Amino acid sequence: MKNQQEKYNLPEGWIWTTIDEIGIVVSGGTPSTKNKEFWGGNIAWITPADLSEHTGKYIIKGSRNITQIGLDYSSAKLIPKGSVLFSSRAPIGYVVVAQNDLTTSQGFKNLIPMNQVDSEYIYYYFLTLKSQAEKVASGTTFLELSAKSFSKLPFPLCSLKEQRLIVSQIDLLFSKLNEAENGLEKANKGLKIYKQALLNQAFSGKLTEKWRRENSIKVSAKQLIDDIEKERQLKYDLEILEWEKSLKKWKKDKEGQRPSKPSKPIVPEKPTDEQINRKWNLPKEWQWTQLGLISFVTKLAGFEYTEYVKYTEKGDLPVIKAENVGQDGFKKTTYSKVIAESVEHLKRSKLEGGELIIVFVGSVGNVATIPQNQSFFLGPNIALARPYNEIYTKFLEYFYQSHRGKKLLLATAKAVAQPSLSMGNIRQTPVAITSKEEQFKIVQIIENQFTLTNNLEKTVDNVLNEITALRHSILKKAFEGRLVNYTSDESVENLLNNIQEEKRLYIENQKVLNLSKPKQKKKMEEKKSILDILKESNSPISAQELWEKSTSEGDIERFYSEIKEIYHQIDELKSKTESLLTLKDENK
Repeated sequence: MKNQQEKYNLPEGWIWTTIDEIGIVVSGGTPSTKNKEFWGGNIAWITPADLSEHTGKYIIKGSRNITQIGLDYSSAKLIPKGSVLFSSRAPIGYVVVAQNDLTTSQGFKNLIPMNQVDSEYIYYYFLTLKSQAEKVASGTTFLELSAKSFSKLPFPLCSLKEQRLIVSQIDLLFSKLNEAENGLEKANKGLKIYKQALLNQAFSGKLTEKWRRENSIKVSAKQLIDDIEKERQLKYDLEILEWEKSLKKWKKDKEGQRPSKPSKPIVPEKPTDEQINRKWNLPKEWQWTQLGLISFVTKLAGFEYTEYVKYTEKGDLPVIKAENVGQDGFKKTTYSKVIAESVEHLKRSKLEGGELIIVFVGSVGNVATIPQNQSFFLGPNIALARPYNEIYTKFLEYFYQSHRGKKLLLATAKAVAQPSLSMGNIRQTPVAITSKEEQFKIVQIIENQFTLTNNLEKTVDNVLNEITALRHSILKKAFEGRLVNYTSDESVENLLNNIQEEKRLYIENQKVLNLSKPKQKKKMEEKKSILDILKESNSPISAQELWEKSTSEGDIERFYSEIKEIYHQIDELKSKTESLLTLKDENK
């Protein structure tokens, strides 16, 4: 078996057994979501999603409760206080202890431990099981750990007294690590707050207030904006002259395509009322303007991407994507590449370094500056803003990384499932501008301070990583019998026999209790074969829903075996979030 490879030598007084030898393995279940009677009661029902942000050792309830009727007429089972929950899919490996009686979805394999095995000892050991569990899981659409595979995972058993000593020592060491971790996380938050405070000071003009008093300005912000407007108009006038010459030559020679007339400089729409209300008071030397008035804003058109952009390992031009634009600026990745010659005609999407890039779909509003003197190609979902000569790109990047600047940028984002910005929205966005000299000074101060804070953040992150590694090391030592110094005269084999007897009595007692329960007056929702469910469904059905309705619920291996038998009759439709299954149309 695969799990045999994970075993290691245990000290004297310990033995290897399996999970099903120390307790009762119970799978969870989900009452029909179509029946309102089954939901909203006072019985806690836990799903793996409830543990995604959960940090404690114990859990009382999840986001939803079920009723007694929902429990009676579903495959959900009430598991007692002290049971240990182990998520068996989406993802595998969340662990928590039930602080009270509760139920779970089928996304768990739960262990009801016998009295002679400590729940917290099991909890800590289960924290080490994720990789082993994933190795014995199966499935294509999602990995699922079956009850059978979970039951046979190895378990290191020692005396109950030593279990409790181990738990006590882990608790002590983890509490010290938690205290250190909390302090470091507060320090990290403090550094992020400091960075935002610095940006706030910078773009309110307070950071360089003394500098302005001590330095003379050659060109004011107002003059700078006027000069850019003249530069835009002059560039357009020259393009028109060049076009007129080309048109005259074309009319004479009648060769090639007719030259296209250059477009006039785009004048953005006025800021929205929300954007106007979000503006703040500036020093008299500063000016409010709009991004579209001080930079050329564009993107790669959809048809250009579809027709001309072909990623290839033989490419010589790296492509910038949204993943390269983080909350703190530019991020290097393993770039997709295109052949430069194949996109040579898409000149506006060629990046030479120093441009501002803005994510307009996905992580909307993230901005970065393209590294100087490096060539890239502008990929999908990113806008390019190429500032005119009198504007520092880094000044714009830091402006839109500030909380107030980013809110101005996002004020016109479409509030849909996936927020987005149009090029018009981006051009429309207000931006505060000062003289070129002051822009340079602000960028200089910010970068000096950010270098210090970034180094501190890296140091904090390294220590946090060391704490995580130390936790793993403590657990490894604990379950190799090296964490506490304890010599037991108790026979662990006798302990295992006692556990087995306790387990036998528990099962017999449960049978008696089940016989004494009143018979159900309602039928549970009838479980059907996968083929029957697909035949009766009027539309494609998710693998999750198919699993819940099928006779295979609770046995993932049986589920996939049944799927495999009829796979030639099934069409799999991929959506953005899941796979949908339907029967093939025999008429096609």
